[in-house]
Amino acid sequence: MFFVRSRLVASALVLTLGLPAAAESPRASDAPERAPSGLYGHRYAFVAGGVLLLGGAGFGYLAQGESNRARTLSSARESTAALDRARAHAATANVLYAVAGVTVVYGLVLELLPEPAAEKASLTFRF
Repeated sequence: MFFVRSRLVASALVLTLGLPAAAESPRASDAPERAPSGLYGHRYAFVAGGVLLLGGAGFGYLAQGESNRARTLSSARESTAALDRARAHAATANVLYAVAGVTVVYGLVLELLPEPAAEKASLTFRF
């Protein structure tokens, strides 16, 4: 009889020896297909839009902070540099807001289209 003193090694052996048998078990062909749970491929557009929106809010917050900082500086050179950084952060925030809007609209279009048309218009990769 084979004895193993460690529980970790024993559980690894059980899983390793049990995996080939589980992989070889035939799947019933007459079983109904289950719908995939969780996020569908086109619903990732909503998640990406939310992340981009949060990024835009972050850059907007940084732009506002730099603008307020520029008001308190006494040196014209430092104030100009702070305003330039504020403008750059504001421009980045505006671009992120625009991309977030386009992404959410794309997700809505895919959500409202019929399933075959949505699959053709989807940008997901299939291997």
